[in-house]
Amino acid sequence: MKINYTLLGCFLFLAPFFAFSQVTTSADSLAKAHAADSLAKVHQTDSLAKHDSAFVVKKDSVPVVKNCYSEWTDAFRTRGAKAVPDGMQQVVIALKGDDGSHCYMGQVEVIGGKIKPPLYFQKENGEYHLVSGVGKKIESAYQGSMSADELYTIKDGMSIVFRTTDKEYGRLFFYKFVNPSSQGNKTANSPSDLLKE
Repeated sequence: MKINYTLLGCFLFLAPFFAFSQVTTSADSLAKAHAADSLAKVHQTDSLAKHDSAFVVKKDSVPVVKNCYSEWTDAFRTRGAKAVPDGMQQVVIALKGDDGSHCYMGQVEVIGGKIKPPLYFQKENGEYHLVSGVGKKIESAYQGSMSADELYTIKDGMSIVFRTTDKEYGRLFFYKFVNPSSQGNKTANSPSDLLKE
């Protein structure tokens, strides 16, 4: 077998250029790719980050989408929450759609650690109105895909992710039961201060 040294030389000369070249993408392209990936995994991770106009750029220059829905989700996942007791409880109603996220104040009854519909949205004047009065309903196909026990579960101070007839994803956050933020470790005083006789 005869070796073509010219081709081999060209390959060895150009290989480092191809190996170290990189493809760069715009922040908008990264956000769209992240959104598509997040929505594809909604049932696995409940991550609903999607393209939004507000970006927070970290040190490594990878854009991170921030919105009220993801901020509430991150806070509860980081801190955890106490069990939600029975009774009428205050909630944050977070909805995420194509136009971004929107968060509202509301209340819902809890019985036996489960949500008991109906859900109420709070108006600016402080009054509460039924969720049906503001035109929000859980999508029937989504509601029929699980039992009532699964649909109304509260875990770590949050409801499950649900989908509305407006093609929005939503979640309830029982904010009064979130654990306090974790505090750093207390530093020790010097030995001369601690070991006094």
